[in-house]
Amino acid sequence: MNVNKCSRKPAHSTRLFGSLAAICAFAAVPGVADSNEPSSKLALDEPPVAGAFRADSDRATGEWGGLRPGLEERGIYLNGSFTGDFLANVDGGTDTGSTWAGLFDLELEADLEQLLGWKGTSFFTNVFYFHGQDLEENHVGSFDAISNIYSEADFNVFNLYLTQSLADDQVWIKAGQIAVDDDFMISDSAELFVNSTFGPLPTMSGNLSAPEFPLAAPGAVVHYEPVDGWFLQGAVYAGDAGEEDSGNRGFDWRTGGQAGWVWFAELGHENDWLAGGVVKLGGFHASGEFENFKTGANERGLGSVYAVIDQQLRDSSNGIPGTSLFLRGGFVPNDDLAVVNGYVDGGVVFNDVVMEDDAFGLGISHIFFGDKYVDSVRAGGETATSSQTIIEATAQFPLSGWLTVQPDIQYVIDPHFSGENALILGVRGSMTF
Repeated sequence: MNVNKCSRKPAHSTRLFGSLAAICAFAAVPGVADSNEPSSKLALDEPPVAGAFRADSDRATGEWGGLRPGLEERGIYLNGSFTGDFLANVDGGTDTGSTWAGLFDLELEADLEQLLGWKGTSFFTNVFYFHGQDLEENHVGSFDAISNIYSEADFNVFNLYLTQSLADDQVWIKAGQIAVDDDFMISDSAELFVNSTFGPLPTMSGNLSAPEFPLAAPGAVVHYEPVDGWFLQGAVYAGDAGEEDSGNRGFDWRTGGQAGWVWFAELGHENDWLAGGVVKLGGFHASGEFENFKTGANERGLGSVYAVIDQQLRDSSNGIPGTSLFLRGGFVPNDDLAVVNGYVDGGVVFNDVVMEDDAFGLGISHIFFGDKYVDSVRAGGETATSSQTIIEATAQFPLSGWLTVQPDIQYVIDPHFSGENALILGVRGSMTF
C-alpha cells in the first residue's frame, strides 16, 4: 500500500539522498562525445598510461592503457566512484557513538547515435553496493539520515533508462527506471552537504514512497525549453518504489491501485543576474492512498508545492572566492495526511578559497511536522518533536584529480524521535576511478 512514509515505517525516518546527483558530483562523469564518428578500432594498441594513481589524473585508474578513450570515441562511457563516511555523535541524541559507511557506484552511459545511428538517443544505467550504518536511528533519533549515501539495501540496480533529444535539443524525454531527485527539486549548491535533508525535499521524501535514492522505479520525464533561459518539465512516476531490501535488487516497485502514481511539474528560469543562477517553481500530486492521522482512515491524493532559488553571486577570480546562495522550501496543504507539512533550507557556498576547486559551505534546514501526525505518534507513547533543525558546516578539498576529502560538522536541534540535541563530527572521502 502506498501510504505516507510514517504509516509504512512509523518508528523510522525516510532514507534520503542529496539525489544520485550528490554522488555524481564527485564522479566526474564526462558528457557525450562531440564527434558522431566512431573510431575504426578501439585503441587497444596504445601504451599503458602512467597517469594511473597520479595526482593530475581525473581518475585513479587512468586510461586503462588506451581502452577508455577508445570506448569513449565510440560513445561508451564507463565510470566509477567510491564515497566513504566516518561519522560520530559526540554529544546528545539517543546515544554517543560512531558509524562508517561506504558507497561504491558503477555507471554505464552509451551514446546510441554514435553506436547505432539513433539520432539524439542515449542509454544510462548504474548499480551500487553499499555497506555500513547511519547515526540516525541508533545514535541521534533524527527523522532523516545523517549521511546522504545511506541505504538499507546493499546491492541495487538504480537507474536504467533511455533519453531522447528532439527539436534541436529544445525537448528531451527520459523514460525507464528513474528517480525523482535526479530531475526535480534540485539545487546544485546544496549538493555539497552531507546531511540527507539537503537532497530531495522532505515534503516529498517524508510523505511519499515515490522513487528516490536508493530506489528508482518506472517513470518518464518530458523537458521543454521554449525560449533561452526558460524551461518547463513534467513527469510521472510509480507511486511506490518498494522496500529498501537487498533481496529485490531495486525491482520491488508498485504502480496504480493503492500505490497510485506521482505527477510532477516544474517551471524554471535560468538567469544571468550577477554570476548566474536559477529559480524554479514546482509541485507534485500523488494519487495513491494515505493515512488520515485524524480519523485513521485511508484517503486518496496528496499534493505539495515548492520553490528553489540557487544564485551565484560571483565567480572566483583574482584570489577572491566564488560565492553562491541557495534557498528551497515546500508546503503540503493537507495537514491531516502529512507527516511533513512544511520544509525550508538555505545556505551559502564558497569555492576556490584556499586552493583551486575547494568548497566551503554552511547550510540550515528546518522540517515542520504535521500536527495530526505528531499527535498520533505521541498518543502511542513515543517521542515526536513538532519540528527538527539541521545546521551543517562542511569543507571539501581536492587532494588530487580523483580524490577529495571533506570534514563535516552537523548539529541536530530537536531530533524528531529523541528530542535531545546532537553534535556530529565526521569526514567524507570520495574517489573516482
